[in-house]
Amino acid sequence: MITKGTYSHIAVGAALAATLTLSPVIAQESAAGGAASTSLRTDFLDAAFMPGPGQVYVSGHYGMVAKLDVGDDAAKITYVPDTPNADFTALARLNDSEALIGSSTGRLYHFDGTAVKEVAELSEYAEPILDIAASGDSVWVVGARGLVQRSTDGGKTFEEVEIREVTQPKIEFPGAQPADWYFGVSNVDVDTVEFTAFKGGEPAVDEEDYIMYPDEGFVQIQQDLDMDPPPSIAFTFSPGPPFRAGDVSWNVVMLDGNNVTLAGEFGMILQSADNGETWIRRDTEIVPREPEPAYWMTGVQQGEQIWLGGAAGVSQRSVDAGATWTDNPKPGREGIFGITLSNNNQPIIAGAVGLIGTLQDGDWQLADRTALRLLSWLRTPVALPDGSVLVTGGRASAIRYKDGSFSRIPVGL
Repeated sequence: MITKGTYSHIAVGAALAATLTLSPVIAQESAAGGAASTSLRTDFLDAAFMPGPGQVYVSGHYGMVAKLDVGDDAAKITYVPDTPNADFTALARLNDSEALIGSSTGRLYHFDGTAVKEVAELSEYAEPILDIAASGDSVWVVGARGLVQRSTDGGKTFEEVEIREVTQPKIEFPGAQPADWYFGVSNVDVDTVEFTAFKGGEPAVDEEDYIMYPDEGFVQIQQDLDMDPPPSIAFTFSPGPPFRAGDVSWNVVMLDGNNVTLAGEFGMILQSADNGETWIRRDTEIVPREPEPAYWMTGVQQGEQIWLGGAAGVSQRSVDAGATWTDNPKPGREGIFGITLSNNNQPIIAGAVGLIGTLQDGDWQLADRTALRLLSWLRTPVALPDGSVLVTGGRASAIRYKDGSFSRIPVGL
């Protein structure tokens, strides 16, 4: 096992951490209709359906791992006993009856259906694990400040993946007027830059017609250049802010065979077709101003369909396995914390301030938060075998989407 780390401790991404607040584990409150009942206020930070036991399992703060027995009108929670005292930030199904669980301090745990045991310390400096993906013997774990770990033996051992060289495929500029044209990335390897531009039919002159700023990730065009053909550029770079290569919080990892997709800070969408040996950047946009990239927080892949969601209600989809991307309409300003696809490939989102909805005919149809008595964020939509989707979140929230409608599922002991 490799436990090498290079960055100082950081809490879960600010956009999410500000919302996922700690709360008492169990409290008494009045249920709908005035009847008093036991109501849980433990936060469900992640969830997964386990085909073996045929149940949903949830994880959260204070070492909480539990089974949800979901019925038509209510769900019963059964806590896994004697779990480690850790805040569990990510949970992913390893096979039909086992799961991997990540913590806020970079430790990875194995759940065998009965007990939770630590198996690896993946961050020497306690960066939080933010997402886990498993497919066969391939397991990827990602997190804050460049945490990327890979296993090829089903999660028994891990090795660090350092993403230091990413290929930016050739892209054309949308304009050629004098301006600072940003690539949306920094730490460009100047020796790999292939910048092609013309002025009056002749090649543009460096330091006269344009100036390249590779560390900051932009080119300053100083003279009007030709648009027939338009300027173009290709290069390799290291992900991260200027002069801090690798310092990226990876919030999403998705697997499809040997293809790996990562997403996170700075609007980064990276893909590898060889299990992480080489990387290519996706969804590139060159703009004549300081870029305002998405902050990706969640994603899902089914075949060649990939959906991403992030802060401020931003989401995108790809139907060609990530080669090209299309912007979705925004459901509002609330952050999208979770997304999944139903059995008929209908996207269901969950997010801040009780955001929950589906995309129908090109528009988001949002559930009535007041009618559902939503008092907290929602984070993890889980597709169930019967075609319904269970959405879990803060204060033990559980909402089911079935037959085109949402209903609240009370969770009790």
